[in-house]
Parts: sequence; structure tokens; C-alpha cells
Amino acid sequence: MPLQPIDLQVLFAHINQVGKQQAVLKEASVVQQGLRGAELAKQTRQNAESVRQTEEVPEESTQIREKQSEGGGLKHEEGKGQESEQSEEKRKKHYFEDPALGKNIDISG
Repeated sequence: MPLQPIDLQVLFAHINQVGKQQAVLKEASVVQQGLRGAELAKQTRQNAESVRQTEEVPEESTQIREKQSEGGGLKHEEGKGQESEQSEEKRKKHYFEDPALGKNIDISG
């Protein structure tokens, strides 16, 4: 389909408008991005300056703490010796002990 001279006249008349529309579209994305950045900065500033409400502690954890504080006394001290022996045995079972560990010196570099 060939272009007629009348078509060129119409196209040349509208080139200015097309250029302006393209420039506006490019500027709109930049302005929109700037607004989003400003909104995000404002939100971050508000979060940093605001006072937050603390979360409620579940009752289970407070009950455990109370039981631990009540557990002190003679019974607790008698159980310490047994607990330390049991923890010592667990530690020995958990880790591999090399009988030559710490007895040899490597001087080769």
C-alpha cells in the first residue's frame, strides 16, 4: 500500500502530538516511582517512631518459670549430683574420645 502525499501531510502534522504523548508517558512512570518512594519512606519513618504494643506472654511459659522457682530446696540439691553424673555420661556418649588426643605433637608443619 503506497503512501500518498496527502497521507504524509497528515502524518507530519501529528508528529508533534505523538512526541508530546511519548514524553508524557515517560514522565508519568518517573513521577509514579517517585511518589511510591516517598510513600515508602513516610511509612518507614512512621514505623520507626511509633510505639508498638507488646505481645502477650502465653500462660504456659509463666507456669514453667513458677515451677522452676518452686523446685529449689533440698530435693533440688540432692538431684544435682545425679543430674551431673547423667549429663557427664550423655556427654561421653555423644562425643567420640580419642585416647591419643593431645599426646602427640606434630612438628612437620
